[in-house]
Amino acid sequence: MKLTIDIGNTQIKFGIFDKLELVNSIYYNGNDDIYKILKSIKKHHFSQSIISSVVPELTLQYKKAVFEVFNIDSFIINNKNCKINLNVPHPETVGSDRICNVAAALKLYNIPAIIIDFGTATTYDVINKEGNFIGGVIAPGVKTSAEYLIKKAALLSDTELAFPEKVIGKNTNENIQSGIMYGAVDQLKGMINRINNETNIKNNIILTGGFSKLLSPKLSINHTHDIDLTLKGMIFINESNN
Repeated sequence: MKLTIDIGNTQIKFGIFDKLELVNSIYYNGNDDIYKILKSIKKHHFSQSIISSVVPELTLQYKKAVFEVFNIDSFIINNKNCKINLNVPHPETVGSDRICNVAAALKLYNIPAIIIDFGTATTYDVINKEGNFIGGVIAPGVKTSAEYLIKKAALLSDTELAFPEKVIGKNTNENIQSGIMYGAVDQLKGMINRINNETNIKNNIILTGGFSKLLSPKLSINHTHDIDLTLKGMIFINESNN
């Protein structure tokens, strides 16, 4: 069994793999007890641990905890061991989560492609027909945008992030829901069109990340939805190094 740990800015996702098959995925908050989490899944008898992290101060903490609980070292994914051509001036600045998404897309889906990951930020990663990562876009995440709006506007209260029945809201909550959710879909369509025009090709579209579950049904553009894309990419990168 293999354990994958995707450490994001606001959430940590664990994947439990039997060889290349994802058996289970679990979400945790960054302030949850590391040791308690690891001990709760100790029954799986992991032979390997793989970490992708965009939070450097947590990387070593999790590596240390994994070793102490399971007595195994962790493979830390980075731009040098990913076996992917990152065709950008500073590949060391590409987040490991984005690298893992590209690795999974190259293995599982048709290219050229745009991978859109809805997390703390919404990222767009572009893979050309040669299979090279050529750059992308980073925009504020759906939840990040909503939280900032509510924080800055004294009369706005916490609002569930869901699609209202109609674009024109009849109360403040519906107004916020419409602006955030339908706005996210329209941004999505607009950015896809811009990238397609700039690359002069119709790219395959892949959605992943937490909010992709809400946005995928509302996107009229043909696309693939793979909520576990990052975890799968971690396994593929690890396999390519063995």
